[in-house]
Amino acid sequence: MKRFQNKIAESRHTLPLAMLYGAAIWVLAGLFQHGWWVQFACFILSTLLVMRINSLNLLIRIYSRSVSVAFIFLSCAAVCLFPSWRGGIEQLCCIAAFMLLTECYQDNTTVGKSYYIFLLLGIATMLDAHVIFYLPLIWLMMRVIVYSLSWRTFLSSLLGLITPYWFMSGWLMWEKGGDYHAIARLFSFHEAFQFPFGFESIPLPYQLVIAFTTLMLFIGSIHFIHSSYRDKIRVRQIYYGFITLGFFSLALLVLQPQNELACRMLIFATSPLIGHYWALTNSKISNVMVIILTVALILITAVNLWISSFPS
Repeated sequence: MKRFQNKIAESRHTLPLAMLYGAAIWVLAGLFQHGWWVQFACFILSTLLVMRINSLNLLIRIYSRSVSVAFIFLSCAAVCLFPSWRGGIEQLCCIAAFMLLTECYQDNTTVGKSYYIFLLLGIATMLDAHVIFYLPLIWLMMRVIVYSLSWRTFLSSLLGLITPYWFMSGWLMWEKGGDYHAIARLFSFHEAFQFPFGFESIPLPYQLVIAFTTLMLFIGSIHFIHSSYRDKIRVRQIYYGFITLGFFSLALLVLQPQNELACRMLIFATSPLIGHYWALTNSKISNVMVIILTVALILITAVNLWISSFPS
C-alpha cells in the first residue's frame, strides 16, 4: 500500500511545485528589492546539477525527484545565505565538481575530468579560502570511494587547481604593473585557518538551518546504512561519498560556525540522503516522520523569512 509520503515522492507534479515554491521563497526574501539575480541563477543551476547527479547515477531506484525537491526545500530554508553571490558561485562550482567526480567511478584514466574537477575547486578557492579544506577530502574520495586516483589523475588535479591562479597572476602582473604584493595576496589563505569556537555570534536563522539539516543528515545516513544492501554497489559508494561530505562539513561547522560554504555543502550532502529516506521507506512511522519534517522545514523557512524582513 502506498502511503502519503510515497505518493508525493513518486508524483510527477512534486518537482514543478517545489520549483514554484522555491521561486516564491526567493521573491518573498527580496529577490526583486535587492537584485539577487546572480544568487538566484546560481540556485537554479545548482538545482539542475543536483537533478543531473540524480539522473546520471540513478540515486533512487524508483522514479522519484525527491533528491532535487529536498535540495530546494533545504536551500530555501537558508534565507540568510541568499545575499551572498560569492557563496552561490562557490556552491555551484563544488556541486559541479562532485557531479564530475561521480562520473569517474572506477576509471583511473579520467585525466580530463580530474582536471576540470579541480579547476572548478580552484576557482572556488579564489572566492573563499575555506574551499581548501575540501581538497584533501576530494583526493581521499577519489582513492577510496570512486576509485579513480592514479598518478596521472593526481597530477592532472594539481594542474587544474593551479590553472586559475596562473591566469589570475598573469592578469595581475599586467594590470598592477608588476606589483608582487597583489599576487602574494592572491595566495593568502590565512582566513581559512581562523577557528572561533561557539555559536554565540551566529544569527538564529543560521543556527536553525544547521541544527535541522544535521538532524536530517543523521536520519538519512542511518536509514541508508541500514538499507544500503538493496542498492547497487556504485550507488552505495556515491551515497557513502555524500555521508562523508556531510559529516566532514558538519565537523567544519563545529570548528568554524561562520563557514557558510560548509553549511551549503551540508545541505547538498543531506539532500540525497533524506530524499532516499523519503522515497524508499513505507511504514507508518516514516510516513509520520516525513510529514513532521516537511512541516517543520516550512515553519523554519517562514521564521527565517520573518526574521530577515527586519532591517539589520
